[in-house]
Amino acid sequence: MPAFGIALAYTLVTTYVPVLLNQLSGPAITGILIGGEGVLALIVPVLVGNWSDSLRSRLGGRLPFVLAGSGLAVAALVLLPLGTGSLVFIAVALGGFFIGYFVYYAPYYALYPDLVPEEARGRSQGFQGTLRSAGLLLGLSGGGFLLSLWHPLPFVVGAAAVVATTAGLYAGVRHRVATARSGARVAGGRNGFVIDWQMLRGDRAIRLWAVANACWEGAIAALRTFVVLYFTVGLGFSLHGASAALALVGGAALVAAPVAGKLADRYGPRRVMQVAVWLFALGLAPPLLTTNTYFIAAIVPVAFAAVVLMTLPYAVLMGLLPENREHGAGASLFGLSRGFGVIIGPLLAGGATSALSSVGALSFDDTKGYSSIFAVAMVLLLASTPLLRRIPATGPGQRSGGP
Repeated sequence: MPAFGIALAYTLVTTYVPVLLNQLSGPAITGILIGGEGVLALIVPVLVGNWSDSLRSRLGGRLPFVLAGSGLAVAALVLLPLGTGSLVFIAVALGGFFIGYFVYYAPYYALYPDLVPEEARGRSQGFQGTLRSAGLLLGLSGGGFLLSLWHPLPFVVGAAAVVATTAGLYAGVRHRVATARSGARVAGGRNGFVIDWQMLRGDRAIRLWAVANACWEGAIAALRTFVVLYFTVGLGFSLHGASAALALVGGAALVAAPVAGKLADRYGPRRVMQVAVWLFALGLAPPLLTTNTYFIAAIVPVAFAAVVLMTLPYAVLMGLLPENREHGAGASLFGLSRGFGVIIGPLLAGGATSALSSVGALSFDDTKGYSSIFAVAMVLLLASTPLLRRIPATGPGQRSGGP
């Protein structure tokens, strides 16, 4: 359930806060502020994920952090639109939301290997991805409409979704988490950064995965941060028109997530992702070449591939981790890798947009530079392909781990 609530809130913040920021700053500053999420992602998930491995409480090690993170995220969501005239206020509230988000999601992700048997991990990620895609769909398609009615409205809706779905998670698993995977707890409260470094240093496959995942996250973050501005500023769409176009992304996502999970259980997540990376990268070419809006139809297969890359990386990592231990460390490593991607994606996209806004090549000048976000995403995706190819295949009966 939280896959829906936290994805809805996160989509509303990362997609529509740039619209608020655009009234106060240019694309470079917007990229820096949204990319600041990545700095927090390098720190918070590592601390929280490993701490949740060793914490003992009547609610287990994960739920206390989930509840604390939800409280902070909800407070930030309510405060965020109140400072629309102040860049500093928005930056502080944005930081509060991202801290709450990372406190929440690292132990939340660690619940999957705690509670889900290995043979169902692909399906579990597919089902989680379906709910996350539903949140993405509503956030992309409804956020612009809600924002046009009243600036605080999308963020209040996001806060309500986080509260409701977290309450559902608490009611559903609180009796199971206290004893689940007791052997998965790490001993002695080792420093989380040391644990993650040891995992990276000791396992080449995990190193390859971490760099590749940073590329995937960077590509998605670059698009997510600036795509509404591409439609509204670059192509002249209204907020309603941009939301309608992005609804195609959410619709494709609802189909892609469960299909990705089933394909991953059958063929292995790495093989499925290899196809998705190429489909995603090649599908980003049309908006670089033209401003004709017919290319919007290409969003559907591109979104399908993008959701595969959002759904399966953690399933790949679960197959590479040592058996039955340090699941919180694995979730924190996922956050660490993601953090690097979230830093580089918006920063590169924001810088490219500013630098190419008046360049006559391709469609840069016609879109005030915003079409460059597709070039940035394409480069990051193509950079990941040789890394993904070298990661050992994981799936039923193909579990990989260790040095």
